[in-house]
Amino acid sequence: MKRIEDGARGDTTLVHGYQGGYLIGFVIIGTVVLRDTLFYQGQAQLVTALLLLATYGLLYILEPWLSGRLSWSTGLLRLYRFLYFPVQTFIVTGLANLQPFTDVSNLLYVPLCIQVLRAFSREVAILWMMLYLALLTVTLILGMDLFAGLALILLYLAVCGFLISYDFLYSRTQADQAESQRLLADLQSAHQKLQEYAAQAEELAATRERNRLARELHDSVSQAIFSITLSSQSARLLLDREPARVPEQIDRLQVMTGDALAQLRSLIAQLRPK
Repeated sequence: MKRIEDGARGDTTLVHGYQGGYLIGFVIIGTVVLRDTLFYQGQAQLVTALLLLATYGLLYILEPWLSGRLSWSTGLLRLYRFLYFPVQTFIVTGLANLQPFTDVSNLLYVPLCIQVLRAFSREVAILWMMLYLALLTVTLILGMDLFAGLALILLYLAVCGFLISYDFLYSRTQADQAESQRLLADLQSAHQKLQEYAAQAEELAATRERNRLARELHDSVSQAIFSITLSSQSARLLLDREPARVPEQIDRLQVMTGDALAQLRSLIAQLRPK
């Protein structure tokens, strides 16, 4: 189902494919074809009825395909619908007024009601359905007596209301399913982004930890090694000048070396994976 904007009046219309109510229209068309064929069998009106029904059915079949092809242009789509619905209305009116009268042809208004609800805005669709109701009322009252015509009108209205409600619920279910799929895709995309952010955060944390260890290595171990180097040079000088102080200097070197080794072990332990 594809939504387009009516640039001239800002109306939102729906270009649809084979939906639930649309498929029911084929059942109605088949019922009318069978009933009219049996009713007009052996009469001259049979050829006219079949030609009108064939034209109605062909247009009904092609309507979703043509609407989809013309959906790229709002102007062309509007022009097509301006031609489609009057032609279909004329065909149904012609079928309904064939003599002898058969009331079943008026069922063809029901698929048209479902189509106008999908093709136009609510206000325009209501106008079309009011026109169909007026044509249906006049046809049945003229073709039958007043009370029988009114009773049949109520029956047709009940059938039409049921099918429109079914088609609305069917479309709503499809829209909800499409929305659920869209939300699922959004959730999957958000989950992927979160994973990417988590990986970036982990990499940033590792970089910060490496920088911290580098600073500790420079501030502590490097300084300790530098002190050891100075102390060893001092011990070498004392060896010639004051040999008695050399053991004391060597003890200090051992302490300093032990401290440096302990610091290195601590840094190495922090680098090990937990």
